[in-house]
Amino acid sequence: MFVSVDLLHEDMGVDKTIARFFVDRKVPGGNAYWEKRLLYVGRGNGYIFIPVYYDLLFRIGIPVRQLLAEEHIQFMEKILHLAMLAESRQINHTVMLEGIKKMFIGRIKNESLYSELLFYLEQPVIKPKGRLGMITPALNRGDAFLFVLCDLNLSEQEINLAIQYWYALVTTYLLMDDVYDYKHDKLNQEESSIVELGDGHTGFENAMRILDNNCKILDSINRFLSVDFKRRIADLQDLMV
Repeated sequence: MFVSVDLLHEDMGVDKTIARFFVDRKVPGGNAYWEKRLLYVGRGNGYIFIPVYYDLLFRIGIPVRQLLAEEHIQFMEKILHLAMLAESRQINHTVMLEGIKKMFIGRIKNESLYSELLFYLEQPVIKPKGRLGMITPALNRGDAFLFVLCDLNLSEQEINLAIQYWYALVTTYLLMDDVYDYKHDKLNQEESSIVELGDGHTGFENAMRILDNNCKILDSINRFLSVDFKRRIADLQDLMV
């Protein structure tokens, strides 16, 4: 389903230049993340998060020309390609990381963060390490995307903010998806943050606490996005057992 520039800008506060760039971008060929997709940004949270997160990076001070540089965007798309291959079990987690390492040969811009991410993501079970990671593995399932930060010229303060806003944004999307999919995931014994947070009423209550805190964090940088999330979270109440 089509996502317009106006929806991204007016409902989520995304800068119009960033919104237009991603809405108009052609789907990359041969990329598993966009396989069978006709639109670069569809209604799914797994696609909307891209312009929304890049807008957050812009808001913390990273120039648009750096964020939207073609070489960097193609690099980001390749990371998502490898991540999708791993998620669909066409390759394993180790092969995904080896592929990402090869992509970084001669182009790492943040050596310390790069090493930190490898140390964190090479764990057999992804658990919090320092500033990286949430309390349940299911909420860390998209963290390979953080490698894009190693391809940008960022100060340490910008890195800290980029990580903070990443978890506030992406765990909100993951939790909302897991609320919708709770019964299906539990029946099929698939990874679920709701189950990992205590299951049933306890899992939903813990999820709501995280969502509430995420909205407070995002409110400090993008009030439009925070309000949109609060509205969507309120709509989830009937799905919570």
